[in-house]
Amino acid sequence: MPLPFSDVPAFRRDPLALLLHRAASSNSSFAPLYLGLRPLWLVTDPKIARAVLKWSTAEIDKGSLVQTIRPLVGKSLLTNTGADHSNVKEAVHRHVHRNSAVANLDRMIGIINQFVARSLVDRILDTDRDLPLLAFQLACVVVFGHEATSAADRTLLVEAVRTVEASVAASMFRLPFVPRWPGQMRRETQKLDAARETIEFVIRRVRASEHKSDVIKGLEAAGLDDEALAAEVLGLLIAGHHTTGATMGWLIHHLADDPELAEMIAIEADEVLESLEENDDARLKQAQLSHAFVSEILRLYPAGWWTSREVFKPVEIAGKKFAVGDTIMVAPWQLHRDARLWFQPNELRLDRSYNEAAYLPFGVGARACIGMSIAWFELQLFVLQVTSALRFKRLTVGAPQPKPSITLLFPSSRYEVSTREPAEHGQSAAYQN
Repeated sequence: MPLPFSDVPAFRRDPLALLLHRAASSNSSFAPLYLGLRPLWLVTDPKIARAVLKWSTAEIDKGSLVQTIRPLVGKSLLTNTGADHSNVKEAVHRHVHRNSAVANLDRMIGIINQFVARSLVDRILDTDRDLPLLAFQLACVVVFGHEATSAADRTLLVEAVRTVEASVAASMFRLPFVPRWPGQMRRETQKLDAARETIEFVIRRVRASEHKSDVIKGLEAAGLDDEALAAEVLGLLIAGHHTTGATMGWLIHHLADDPELAEMIAIEADEVLESLEENDDARLKQAQLSHAFVSEILRLYPAGWWTSREVFKPVEIAGKKFAVGDTIMVAPWQLHRDARLWFQPNELRLDRSYNEAAYLPFGVGARACIGMSIAWFELQLFVLQVTSALRFKRLTVGAPQPKPSITLLFPSSRYEVSTREPAEHGQSAAYQN
């Protein structure tokens, strides 16, 4: 019988590899991970994973692991449970959907065009510098409203959100028996306080703006004050902009590595973008190649690479009994790369079906990603615009490896940027059987 905490060294060394190895070596629908005093149960069956995520929140819900971040991010959709979660989600959900993005289509196209123009001037794309800011600008259009924030506001917000994200990651993966020195704790608290003050400052400016978004108006109508509204906005930005920015990095990586695929998508972009500029997104839904490319990148690199649930009432799932306090983990990273569930799971292939139980890039159930339709819209629009105008050549040595944090991050990389020169295209390797 493995000892408590016996998986901690492997988890700290490479959590992604540990999840794959433990699932592959298990004959059960639940594989144990020894990361604490009690085992954590990794769900290896995708149908059971979906059932867990859709389970009654009175019996299974986000638990103590997630609640450790509440002092850092406040009470928000990320941390709330029960009626508090439902009420705010309803207020946000009315305004955060695909139509929210479509209503801002011209502005989003303009933001990505500015990114394209800057990239051609700089001739170098720095993924750490450029992509989070682009994703943040796109998120701000929906979350805050067009012209409700200035460039200076967005710069302040990017740094504030990064500070909070780093603290959240450190808190969630910190070993309980590792001491923290008073001076270190004091510095961390000061940084967090400054970040929260920055976010609240920008929120006050947005609330006073005549250009504020329907999202902000909806949260105001729900009775949220500046502090509570800032916590919700922080949650939306943490859950949204960095995940989108990381996915953009993976999109660019594969476009750089497969010029034929990039040209094929560019040809589709030439057919689609003109109608999009007329505020018609119907053609975007018909752009099958770029949609399949985004779908496959989300399979290979799910930004939400794991989530956990705590058992609040004794339950039995697929014949296994769980006691109060047990923790169940669902890891899209593992489900998306399980050879028992996917053909050539580690390969980019655009001929897959994504109507599979094992496909969970945004989760399911009451806590599914509230901005999934907007994220998909932004990513497909991004792919079409950049392939239409740009080509990328990787400058960073070695293939990028995913960086697991609170989300799955794209590693810092640099790419040479050039103008697209249309060429004859053949069949990309992504389509070969």
